[in-house]
Amino acid sequence: MHLADYLQSAMSDYELLTQYTEDAYAKEDRICDRPSCMANIRTGEPCFYVATIEPGQRGRYVCESCHLHYENKRATSVRPTGNRTLQSQGRAPPDPRTIQQLVNAAQRRSTPNPPPVIAVPGGFRPRGPDIRIPTSWQGPQGSSSIRHSSQQGAIGYSSQHALYAAERDRWGKMAYASSLAETILLEITVNICEGRKDVDARIDASGLIKLALETVVPKLRKFDGEFVWRVEEFIIRDAAWVDLSNHPQLVPYFYDQCLQPSRKGTKSTFKSKQFALMVVVLEAQWNEYENWLELRAEMEAEAIRTSCTQSSEHATAHTAVSFNVPSSATTSLAENELFLPSVATNNSVTVSTKRAHQRAESSSSLSAFHSPDRDLLKEVLKIGGGANLNVKQVFGLHSESVQFHPIPTRDITDLLLHKQHHSFLVDTAESSIGQLTIDTSTDGFIGIGGFKTANAGWLTLTAPPKTGLGSVARHKVVVKRPFEKVFPTAMKVGAYKVGRYSLVDELQKLFREANVLYWSKSLLKLTYDFIDRSIASSPEPPPFAVPRVRFVEAGLALCHHQGGSKPGAKTGSTRAVFLLEELIEGGDDMFVKFIHNMDANPLLDELDYGYDMAEFFVFTQHVQYVKTGKLAFISDYQGSTVLLTDPQVLTHPSVSDGCDIFGEGNIEASVSKFEDQHACNEYCGWFGLETFVKEANDDEALVVEN
Repeated sequence: MHLADYLQSAMSDYELLTQYTEDAYAKEDRICDRPSCMANIRTGEPCFYVATIEPGQRGRYVCESCHLHYENKRATSVRPTGNRTLQSQGRAPPDPRTIQQLVNAAQRRSTPNPPPVIAVPGGFRPRGPDIRIPTSWQGPQGSSSIRHSSQQGAIGYSSQHALYAAERDRWGKMAYASSLAETILLEITVNICEGRKDVDARIDASGLIKLALETVVPKLRKFDGEFVWRVEEFIIRDAAWVDLSNHPQLVPYFYDQCLQPSRKGTKSTFKSKQFALMVVVLEAQWNEYENWLELRAEMEAEAIRTSCTQSSEHATAHTAVSFNVPSSATTSLAENELFLPSVATNNSVTVSTKRAHQRAESSSSLSAFHSPDRDLLKEVLKIGGGANLNVKQVFGLHSESVQFHPIPTRDITDLLLHKQHHSFLVDTAESSIGQLTIDTSTDGFIGIGGFKTANAGWLTLTAPPKTGLGSVARHKVVVKRPFEKVFPTAMKVGAYKVGRYSLVDELQKLFREANVLYWSKSLLKLTYDFIDRSIASSPEPPPFAVPRVRFVEAGLALCHHQGGSKPGAKTGSTRAVFLLEELIEGGDDMFVKFIHNMDANPLLDELDYGYDMAEFFVFTQHVQYVKTGKLAFISDYQGSTVLLTDPQVLTHPSVSDGCDIFGEGNIEASVSKFEDQHACNEYCGWFGLETFVKEANDDEALVVEN
């Protein structure tokens, strides 16, 4: 009997592979991992771990009803039930020696030694949990035996052999790996963010755990080396909050997410990506750390107070001082493994374990008078007495009374059904009165683009909203204002001066900027609505993390004339207008332009920082193009990996009908050529978007459903 025939006929004797019986109950409240269920599993209720047939893919913790579902599902990982043996079916067990010879003959000679094929001896086994799950049989490299939970087992093949084909492919890929060419970027966080470059893409979960701890723990100890961290209790999780310690060893953790199918579909290509790891400190240990910080601060403060409290008759005497800590406090500290610095004082101090303030039992209530250090006083007198006011910085701060009109984020349905929502409106009823401070000094100048200047500023509204710009006092903002280039000659080349438009032109230009941002927010919301509904309706989550970005909070600020500010000007009339935007932290180092409005492909190269985000934005354009009936999508994606600014809405030529809409940046040809320029990626494929295929000898692109 052939091996494949035997395995197929023996599948009826297999049952669901789960964890140990004692672990079949939830130790804490959790959510069922089956996407179509997502039921709450309370502590003590049945909770089963269901393994998968793919060695590189984690299993799921599911409730009892979902466990029954997977038990009847043919694709679920299985094991022999032991109810029937080969002898009871009238078949003799296969010869292990013959099987081993056939398998070894099929393997390439250059392949490193994979786990050998071993027939598990034994007789009948009672029905019950099989502890030989994949995480337990991953022995050290070169091991030639499989650990058994008992001396009895199923005759012939065990459940591990059902995974033999996948394991053979995995070991073959590892044999021909090129560790130097295929690397990834890691961002490791535990209140301290550290990046690691050139990490081997085939690193497994245990290697990632070791790398994360080696990166973060020295930083923690350098930050506060006196506290003893229990590193063995740290938990390493990925961006999806998956515990890496539950992942099988020797299986690359992120490598599958770096593989992208080629356009021909024949071979997958490797593409370096950036991943995030989080070092999680358990709440109990973190509370101990905070208690230790407070206790140390109290002891240091008490040491300073008691050192200054001396009696006059012992002012010059040398006295040894120490801390007397009650035995109860000592026991409590020892149990929590807190390390306390040794401090010497001249009084007995009682340390309270209730975190109350300590009291020094001093024999004198009067503190000795100390003269200031003469050398230090001399230096500070020189610096303080010679200080001068930075007049340019003070005069560079301009304060304006403004009426602020925020740019809202609306659902696309509201934009279509309500006439007043078709465009952004400068509506007095939706505005707020406040104060705007603009830093026009050199230090406050952020930059200059092709059309606008940007300065730092602060916005304070009289009636602050709950969210958005102005929700806090002195809210940091970027103050943008359009300009025109004034050249000294008619040739319009070389150096130029920054000129300002008239108030009417300035208001029109900034209104169009605000309106483009208004529509961009709506189109991006449409995109995420599509993404969220697709994921909710899918039986399986996507194999990648979906980036979450948004456009900056923004609004128009109209400045008004004050009484006597300008001869002949009417008090309260508009004199200037600014576009205020949320500040993107990080400056130029974090600012990236991902996609240009002249092309539907990433502006970055594959190895550039932010290329993965650019791929996601290409996918969002595909969604918007399809969901708007091929009429519009967002371009000029730029900003950080969290906040975006200065977008451009592109529309089909049939939309404008010859009119100027959405400003000069609306390159309508980009929409007409989108199907020719766009290259689908993994996001487009998983979400089932249309693939645009161009037939030979035909200039028009055809749409083919995936």
